[in-house]
Order: sequence, then C-alpha cells, then structure tokens
Amino acid sequence: MYQNVFEELFERYLNKTLSEADELLLMEFIQEGSHDDYIKEKINMILKEKQNTEILDAEKGDHILQYILAQTPAETKVISIAEEKSSSRRIFRTVIVAAAVIALLFAVRSAFFYNQNTVIATPQQTETEETNSILSYNGKQLIHLPDGSTIVLNENSSIEYDQSSFNSKTREVKLTGEAYFDIKRNEKVPFIVHTGKVSTKVLGTAFNINAFTNSDHIEVTVERGKVQVGDDQKIYGIIIPNQQIKVNKATLVYEQNNVKAEEAMVWKSKYLILDNINMEEAIALISQKYKTPIKLANQNIKNCQITASFLNDEDLDHIMKVICSVIETEYHYDDKGTIILDGKGCE
Repeated sequence: MYQNVFEELFERYLNKTLSEADELLLMEFIQEGSHDDYIKEKINMILKEKQNTEILDAEKGDHILQYILAQTPAETKVISIAEEKSSSRRIFRTVIVAAAVIALLFAVRSAFFYNQNTVIATPQQTETEETNSILSYNGKQLIHLPDGSTIVLNENSSIEYDQSSFNSKTREVKLTGEAYFDIKRNEKVPFIVHTGKVSTKVLGTAFNINAFTNSDHIEVTVERGKVQVGDDQKIYGIIIPNQQIKVNKATLVYEQNNVKAEEAMVWKSKYLILDNINMEEAIALISQKYKTPIKLANQNIKNCQITASFLNDEDLDHIMKVICSVIETEYHYDDKGTIILDGKGCE
C-alpha cells in the first residue's frame, strides 16, 4: 500500500501538482530509503528519453538533492552543480542533478565515500564539470552539519561553508540573515560564524544571531553555554545565557545587555522540529505547542522514532496526519478534545 502511495506522490511531484503537505510526506518517504529502486528506475527512464529530460527540472532535482543532503551521514560528501544559462546546458545540468540524486541515495544507505572532485558521467554526457566545495542553504529549514551540530535557518536567510575542510581543519560558516545554532562541543576545533566583519566563536553552545541585511546591527544572543563575539582586531566580549551583544555594522560600536533569550528568538517558536526523537518526546513538544493533550492507545508507539520539520506554522491536524503516515498509526479526538494515537507502535 505504501509503495503505491509513494509512486503516486512522486508522479504528482514531477507534474507540479503536489500540495505542500504531500510534498513533505514524499520527502519523508525518500529519507526512509525504502523506495530507492523505484527512484533510480524512474530517473534512469527520464535520462534515456531525451524529450522528457526537462520533466525533472533543475528546481526539482535540487529540492530532492537538498533534502537528502540534510539527512546524510556526516562523512557523505556533496556533489555540487554550477548554474548554467543556455537551454542545452540547462538540460545537461538536469542530467547531472538527476544522476547525483541516484548516487546520493545510495551513498546515504551504504556510507559510500565520494571524493570532492568526483564527476558523475552519463551516456549522453559530452563535457565535464568540477564540483564546487562551497555548500549553501537558503530559506527557512533545519540543517544538519557534518560535525553533528544543527542550524535552524530563518526565512530570507542563508548559510554557507566549505565542505572540503569543515570539521577536519575548521568549523566556520558564513551567515546572512538570522539563524539559531546548536553546536556540538569540540575544544580542538572552535565553531565560528562570520557575519560581515563580526565573528562569533564558540566551542559548544546554543545561540541566536540576527544579521539581516536591512538592519544596522548584528545581535548575538546566548541560550546555553558561552559565546565570544569580536572582529579581526579585538574581542567585544564573552556572553552567557540571557545575554546579548549588539554590534553596529558600519562603526563596529557594540554594547552588551541582559535579555530574555526566548524573546530574542521568538521567530523560532513558530517552528516545530522533531529531530530524530522518540514519539514520547514528540508528543510532549506537540502538546506544549498546540495546548492539546495527546494520549497513546498503545504504549509501544512512544518507542517509535520520528524526524520531521514543520516550518510554516502548520495546524495541528496537518502535523498529526504527516506523523501518522510516517509511523503507520491513526489518530482521532475523544469527546473531551484529547487526541488519541493508535497503532502497532515500535518495539
């Protein structure tokens, strides 16, 4: 039954008739890895039929590729494709993206190592492209970094880093806009966020940086741990939880204040991120956010693991439908308005 659902979702995705909710469900299916053979067969068929090559356009290829990359193991290398202008080169780029999707699906499952200079060839390929080691993320999303750290990126924001050296020599990223960082501790390799002339340096902590281009200031706010803020010339200060350093972008004049961290990162409270947690933890987060009690008809459900990100202030029913689809359960409301989650659960 689930294979038929996946195939229908994939076909609708290629034809641009998929709703946002169904698109999220499709990406969850892809991440599970149980439909790799179907995807490989489908993309190979598209590649063989030149007249249909543009069905899987660059945008769709990048979307699937980006989602898979966000879920890959730390050692998996990224195959980056440069933007092309001409129609013929757009088709070539589409072929490469499609091939990259196939390769990455199997890299995720088998922990296969790709060298950063790898070029994927196809029967129709008549030229080669070198990979770009700079990996970029744009728009609101949850990002998993190779060192185990995570970034929640706000809308109209972007993050980039050099994947060829990240975590082996340095842990440095460049931020435009706003993001929340939860950094794995590594005393040998500090984590550094560059926002213009200002650098934020940590060993392992959780903090927020607001550096939107339409603002005159950069604000660094700490939720957990310690953060050092400064530039190439000096250190402005070291701040702890519920403290903030605010820096003027033009003059680099700064001030340090006590704040409420949750107020500085209120934008993040609209997101619901279930990052590889069990259903017991997920239910607690959902109940807290939507002020609705949730009970389990089968206690084995709490053992199921779930990974899902809801970044568009989705309603409760939408979230429950997606979760139930992923862990193969059902839900209903009782006469008191409590959600009852039922299914076989996980051992």
